Amino acid sequence: MKAHWILGMFAVAMSLLCASSMTSADELSGHVSGLVGVKAMDSTDWPNIDSHFAMGVLFDIKKDSWPVSIVLDLTDTGGKQKHDGMEDLGHTTELSFGIRKIFIKQDSKIQPYVGGGVSSIYAEQEFEMSGTTTKEDENNVGIWLGAGLYYQVKPKFVIGLDVRYSDAEATLFDEDLEAGGIHTGLTAGFQF
Repeated sequence: MKAHWILGMFAVAMSLLCASSMTSADELSGHVSGLVGVKAMDSTDWPNIDSHFAMGVLFDIKKDSWPVSIVLDLTDTGGKQKHDGMEDLGHTTELSFGIRKIFIKQDSKIQPYVGGGVSSIYAEQEFEMSGTTTKEDENNVGIWLGAGLYYQVKPKFVIGLDVRYSDAEATLFDEDLEAGGIHTGLTAGFQF
């Protein structure tokens, strides 16, 4: 499975959602938030580049009659290490598709959530030695599990916290590496 497969499945789900919303009175709700944080990776697999800066977009949507939201999240991470005037780089991109259960109480501004699903994870390593750069990359499919919360600052504006674990292997430089990791980040965005 590749990222285009996940996007295709999301497009099908959105088409079905739009078609079914035309035939019932269910209201749509959801969130679109930006994310800034870090991703901690296996230090054995990612020597000296195991702590990545992370940024992304979190998106969920649901009909009132559904018990869970459909999720499509995108995160991009990267880390680098300088040595002897050269740089080693690590990079991952995760496209995550799944479900999220958001717990909403009538009089509370806090909306905790849990979720999970599948991720298409792209991983890349680039090493520089003696003026020569070597780079390898691979895309694979894995899983993700997460939890977090939205805090309603205004009726349409939310801030929050997102923590997740992702798991997928990538073969780079003839070694099987863990391309996932533990993500933590702050979010800010809109709810509708």
